[in-house]
Amino acid sequence: MIEKTMRSNNVKGLERRLQGRLELSLFILLPNQKVKSKNISSAGVYFEIVTEYSKGFCLGKSVTFEIVAETTSTMFPLRTIRLSGSGKVIRKTPIGSSLHKKVWGVAVRFDERLEIIYDSIEFSRCE
Repeated sequence: MIEKTMRSNNVKGLERRLQGRLELSLFILLPNQKVKSKNISSAGVYFEIVTEYSKGFCLGKSVTFEIVAETTSTMFPLRTIRLSGSGKVIRKTPIGSSLHKKVWGVAVRFDERLEIIYDSIEFSRCE
């Protein structure tokens, strides 16, 4: 089930985001890493990443990615779609850590509309 998230600004009690969020777990393919989204909107995506260093996703950094989603329908078989895009890191917060790695929450604002990747070879399932 997909739910629209409404988070409040603690000071004013009002939603500050311009776009509604969907709590949706989709695979995001980053250079050298694969993560899952926590939420997504038409303006951006939020995900958690485990990394040994904090400079990989500093504020303002440009990030390229692919978002992988599976669609289902009673009329058609399971199909994987890929969306390609880029964006800028607008928020990065520490969530937790282990011996040598930290977990970061990263918010990326899309630069432009995402592009659908068309190819004749079906993308292998991300599991």
